[in-house]
Amino acid sequence: AKRWRVFVALALWGILQVFTGGAIWAAIWRCCDVSDPRDPMTVNAFLEGVWSAWTFMADPGTHAVNFDLSERVVSASITLAGILFFASVLGLTVDMIREKMDSLRQGKSRIIEKDHTLILGWTEKTSHIIEEICKANESEGGGVVAVLAQRDKAQMELELDLQLPVKQRRGTRVVFRSGSPLVMGDLVRVSVHLARAIIILSCTSDPEQADNDTLRTLLSLRSIYTSLRGHVVAEVRDIDNEPLMKLVGGEIVETLVSHDMIGRLMLMSVRQPGLAKVYEALLGFDGDEFYMEEWPEMVGKEFGELVHLFPDAVPIGLQMADGEVILKPSWDTEIQEGDKVIVIAQDNDSYRPQELDCDDVGEAPEEDSVPEKQEKILLCGWRRDIRDVLEQLDKIVQHGSEVHMMTHCVPIAERGQRLLEDGLDIRKLRNLEVIHHFGNTSVRRKLASLPIESYSAAMIFADEAFESDTLRADSHSLATLLLIRDLQRQRFTEKRSRICNNESEGTVVSRGYSNSLLDELQSIGMAYCPMICEIMDPHTQKTIANNEQLSLTSDFCQTNKL
Repeated sequence: AKRWRVFVALALWGILQVFTGGAIWAAIWRCCDVSDPRDPMTVNAFLEGVWSAWTFMADPGTHAVNFDLSERVVSASITLAGILFFASVLGLTVDMIREKMDSLRQGKSRIIEKDHTLILGWTEKTSHIIEEICKANESEGGGVVAVLAQRDKAQMELELDLQLPVKQRRGTRVVFRSGSPLVMGDLVRVSVHLARAIIILSCTSDPEQADNDTLRTLLSLRSIYTSLRGHVVAEVRDIDNEPLMKLVGGEIVETLVSHDMIGRLMLMSVRQPGLAKVYEALLGFDGDEFYMEEWPEMVGKEFGELVHLFPDAVPIGLQMADGEVILKPSWDTEIQEGDKVIVIAQDNDSYRPQELDCDDVGEAPEEDSVPEKQEKILLCGWRRDIRDVLEQLDKIVQHGSEVHMMTHCVPIAERGQRLLEDGLDIRKLRNLEVIHHFGNTSVRRKLASLPIESYSAAMIFADEAFESDTLRADSHSLATLLLIRDLQRQRFTEKRSRICNNESEGTVVSRGYSNSLLDELQSIGMAYCPMICEIMDPHTQKTIANNEQLSLTSDFCQTNKL
């Protein structure tokens, strides 16, 4: 608006110059051009002066035909004023074009898209999310992903090009815009009301501030809910804030407590080695993944019948009409109208129910009973959701189990109070006894003070003190992992040597070990216990994948990718 006011002012100034110069020129001009066919008595001197002044300003060369001294002085003055006027107009035009180009480069212009996926915020997770969306869109010939974040557009484009080159985007186009998701005008610029899906990411390291920003974004979206077409998924950092997000978001908003979910996945993975790779395969769009769809022809059938009706998918549960999700329901559960079948399939268009002739497969074999025993688990690092990890662990371990916690970021004297402030009184844990140790887990002498050889499982978390520096957090986690494995190997070797030296019973086998020795070695086989290590930076994951020896030391959970 300011630029247009300057243009209007310049236009008025140019008109004033033309009429002023025309009046002066009319006062000194004499009609004496023999080539002019007009009658000198019929020529209007003022109009002729205005025309001459305009030609002097627009075309500086026209004043060269004047020979009278007064005419030369006036025409040269008008020409000089015209040069200055048009230079000002040209300069202003160039500034406006440059400003428009900068606006396009910085992502300030509006995008004209619909049915696109909109990501609000730029974090370490954004490139992974875009990669998965590109894989999901491949079967549809590609799509459009729009990103709105308080980052420079060129910088975001450069980061994405380094992590996900254009040829790996499988036909999906990614559009960036710089702006704040908290501002309604910026949301309109990315056509939020026309997006088919909206993802709200937490962009700050402070959980409370991140959740406050997410809440503010939801309030902004709430004001246009009447025209909002897409489903909204909002990342929440603190599980205690989730009820408030659901209250503000309403029915179309689904919240995801990322930190809490990752902690639970890691807990399950350490209790079942190899499960981390299963999660990574199912939660991404490589291979098979989860899909939900309502099939009217399935209404009235029992869930057990679905196994034979979906040859290209594996039914695993139901989403009831009221939104409740039931995994592994009983086989006699009847499917009602509005229920959706949850399956694992290659793509959303790769399966559909079919009537098949199947033989009776018989009864499933009985599950082997595994005797429960007390456990001793090592937790390295301190997560913000450590309370939830301890609560979940307390529900699944045998009574009398122990969890040993070691970190140098939280003093032992403060841990109980911090857990109490988060809502957990460790004295009320039923099956777990929490034993605290203080020390840097990446220092060998600190870890050496622990009974490393006696742990049945170990979990290495990215310490909350390093959350803002993912590479440092990963370096600390990998150092801890390698030190634990080396200490386990060393103590296992020492134990084996001690048993060999004290062996006096049974018959020695050909390899130099007796039966009782083999039994005892088997009893301490937990020296190489299951481990899960949290990794945050994708570059670290590539390093691990390219190092076979390192990849075999533990299961890894790349939290930002999950």
